[in-house]
Amino acid sequence: MLYANLRSDFEELLPKDAPSVVALEELRARVPGLQHLGVVVDIGVPENLPAAERFLDDLAARVRAYPKDLVADVRTGSGEERAFLTAKAPLYVSVPDLRIIRERVEARRDWEVSRASGTQLDEDEPAPKLDFSDLERKYGFDEGSASDTTHRFSSAKQRLSLLLVEVGSHLSASRAKVLIDRINGDVRALGGLDAYAKGMRLGYAADIATSVEETDALKADLSTSSVFVIVAVGLVIALYFEWLASLVVLMVPLLLATTYAFAVASLPPFRVTTLNSNTAFLGSIIVGNGINFAIVLLARYVEERRGGAAIEDAMATAVGTTGPATLTAALAAGSSYAALAFTRFQGFRQFGCVGGLGMVFAWVVAFLLVPSLAAKLDRGLVARRARFDPMNAVAWLVSRGGVAIALVWVVVTVLAAWEARRFDSSWIETDVAKLRRADTWTSGEGYWGKRMNDLLGEYLTPLAVLTDSPEQADAVEARLRDKSSLPPELAATISRVRSLADIVPRDQAARLVELAEIRDDLTPKIRAALTPAQARAVDRIVGDQHLTAFGIEGVPHTLTLGLRDRNGDARAKTVLVYPALSKRLWEGHALERFVSDLRKTTSDASASVGGPPPRIAGSQPLTADILSAVEHDGPRITALAFAAVVVVVVALFRWSTITIHVIVALASAVLWMLAATMVLGLKVNFVNFIAFPITFGIGVDYPVNVAMRLERGGDVLTAVRATGGAVTLCSLTTILGYSSLLVARNRGLELFGLYAVLGEIACLMAAVLFLPSVRLTLSRLTAR
Repeated sequence: MLYANLRSDFEELLPKDAPSVVALEELRARVPGLQHLGVVVDIGVPENLPAAERFLDDLAARVRAYPKDLVADVRTGSGEERAFLTAKAPLYVSVPDLRIIRERVEARRDWEVSRASGTQLDEDEPAPKLDFSDLERKYGFDEGSASDTTHRFSSAKQRLSLLLVEVGSHLSASRAKVLIDRINGDVRALGGLDAYAKGMRLGYAADIATSVEETDALKADLSTSSVFVIVAVGLVIALYFEWLASLVVLMVPLLLATTYAFAVASLPPFRVTTLNSNTAFLGSIIVGNGINFAIVLLARYVEERRGGAAIEDAMATAVGTTGPATLTAALAAGSSYAALAFTRFQGFRQFGCVGGLGMVFAWVVAFLLVPSLAAKLDRGLVARRARFDPMNAVAWLVSRGGVAIALVWVVVTVLAAWEARRFDSSWIETDVAKLRRADTWTSGEGYWGKRMNDLLGEYLTPLAVLTDSPEQADAVEARLRDKSSLPPELAATISRVRSLADIVPRDQAARLVELAEIRDDLTPKIRAALTPAQARAVDRIVGDQHLTAFGIEGVPHTLTLGLRDRNGDARAKTVLVYPALSKRLWEGHALERFVSDLRKTTSDASASVGGPPPRIAGSQPLTADILSAVEHDGPRITALAFAAVVVVVVALFRWSTITIHVIVALASAVLWMLAATMVLGLKVNFVNFIAFPITFGIGVDYPVNVAMRLERGGDVLTAVRATGGAVTLCSLTTILGYSSLLVARNRGLELFGLYAVLGEIACLMAAVLFLPSVRLTLSRLTAR
């Protein structure tokens, strides 16, 4: 049931009072229908265009029958909208431009009158030209648009045809999937594209498709990962202990602890009741890390049993010797997770709450239930000697080459520190395109969405600037239209600005007066002097005497989409901003500057008329706020997590040899991890950033257990073979879990898995190679 409440939307990563989240909630409450689904057909060859349009017409007829809460409107073109704009075209010409037209007509009229009356002073004076080409270009009254009567979303040149589905209200990912599944069903019922023409392909685009694509990828990746981890970890545990009952001994307490963690996290004060794209794999993380405490406990019990101890004596020794070390590890891991909770970024906070609880419950339940389960299920089979122990080879390597290992470790750690000194904000991934599923740019929404945007000539979904009054909206609109007053980068990024005044002109009465005067001036003689092209231009610009003013009620709803309030308020309080088609908005720093400049510009404009700052809703502000939160909170919580781990270790072991060894081993392992990612060119993003505090928590687990075994009188080689074997098993189970993410289609999960695997390998080597080698080298020097 963990994935039943999975929310993959970016807004779930931010707190509810984040500016972009507040704006988005206001937009949904205030404006109906800004979500779309694009059904895109690649026609293959130009000759297939009619077949593709027939297919989309047949599909549209079926989609129109869907419930209104699922689909509000279906369009295959802009014919209705263009017909309305053509009929009302004269009312969209500004009053100053109408006066220019009247002046040109009157100049021609006066010339004709002077010539007819013989009062011309210069008989050779040429007739003033009635040329309106400049205004035709300004208002789009060109021959091409007039001759195109279909206005389909189609292009033989681009080999595309498009069906736009407008949804009735905001759809969750689950409802969006219902819509796409239903459309897929209708596509099959129509016989598919091949029933219309061979060689055509179908794809989905826009925000509805993105939501479904990313959620499906997350669920598929996590489900596959979960199955793989359960099978692989179970197999490794069974092979290590050579005792099938060990699966029950380890897994039952672990699954209970995981359930307790999620249950308690849903209660006050945590209130974590949903999972987002960052925390979707928390269940696997708790299982992979929480099993460590039970493994160390059970491994020590098995070691004592194979040494000839009775069940109760073996368990008493195991609990007594592993309890302090595993408790330290649990508290340290829990603290490193809990550090994530000290941020308002939900992608980190949920991780901190559930992960911190998970580590504590995993230790408590392990030490409550593992002894009873192991004793109950031990039938003497566990006391048999293991047939093969690979840690013997590691112990031999440490005994023979401990000095060399210690020296190599020191040298490599110095080199890693030298490399890590270059780490700065430039190593934070700001290209948002790299965090979507890997195949989106070749066959998914990223591919089809780009082609759809190119066909339409702009982004389908604009940013909405939400103001509180028409006066503020007017001030914002005027400021954004005046590109000379905008920061250069902002001016270059804005393609166009729309408001309700663009659709329903406010001074229609004045325009009608000007138009009437122009028609009066266009005497039959002047009209007779016009070429056919000029006559058509005049008619398009001036219209006829039947032209009347109109209100918002008579406008096709698609023209006012995003501008008309849900409550019926017809006053213009929303301004739509369409960004230019550019790769710049996928680059984080450019995106953050764009959103910051837009917020400041609109705020200043609103303040000029005494209004509060507008709210800007859209995917770009969401992404910008996420990147800003990671840049601000990431370093802070990473330092806090490391400090929490150090405090726990010092509190339990004081400033002793074991404390120094553990902290040095942890610090060197983290340096190795960071340097390795930098050498590989891997950047930190808002998903894999979590790998650092997780590594602190896990990294302290392994050296603490090995160091504790050494401090309690165990010789180095025995500690490597016994406790080293246990922590190697712990690390191997965790590596298996992380490795399953390396084949994830979601790039964020894939990169998190890679970061975490590198951290695991570094921490394991620090515990079973570096720490024993240093200890052995120091003991030999002391003996000499």
